[in-house]
Amino acid sequence: MLENLAFYSYGIKKDMKKGLDRTFLHYGIRQEDMNIIEDAARDADIDADWLKEYILKPYNEARNEEAVDDKKLRKILNKALKEIKEGQA
Repeated sequence: MLENLAFYSYGIKKDMKKGLDRTFLHYGIRQEDMNIIEDAARDADIDADWLKEYILKPYNEARNEEAVDDKKLRKILNKALKEIKEGQA
């Protein structure tokens, strides 16, 4: 019985290494795609960490709870933009 459990546990860890990564768990985006997003953010003079924290993470959390429609997405974006305006004041 323990041998089966150990093999099962090993299988899960092995699948996680080739499947889900930490970036996907936090933001719902694969690391390879996140690298592209970070590069695009830098090219547009946007702080990639800000983008991840105030847009991608809230979007992923909302998407996990329910389907995200245009209204919910606009609410997330408006909140993020408000953070920018408050930071500039």
